[in-house]
Amino acid sequence: MSVSRRQMLGGVALVGAAGAVGLGRILPRGDGARIVVFDGARPASRTFAKSTAAARRIDLADEARTNWRGLRSLAKGAPVAGYTSWNAYVTARGWLEEKGLRLVSETLDRRTGLVVWSMA
Repeated sequence: MSVSRRQMLGGVALVGAAGAVGLGRILPRGDGARIVVFDGARPASRTFAKSTAAARRIDLADEARTNWRGLRSLAKGAPVAGYTSWNAYVTARGWLEEKGLRLVSETLDRRTGLVVWSMA
């Protein structure tokens, strides 16, 4: 069996296009959130934060040093999305529930072990 250069390039283009479409489906999205919570120590979480159009991004690596000041100082009612570890999610959820926000969605991303969540 012989494969021409043209067939090889066509196959590579097809795989690349399928990969690009697939990547968009598996990356979490923070649609509609004005605030995004992420863990700067985790590459997947940083990518999530960069891919959103949120007005404010809160890095949990900084929050641990400031006793969660960024989350505690949020105004009531602003939709929040996050892509964090389970422990960080539970802590953030507690602070945000005190601000009157309620859970909209919560999904474990088994590829990274991170939780994709949103509250409004």
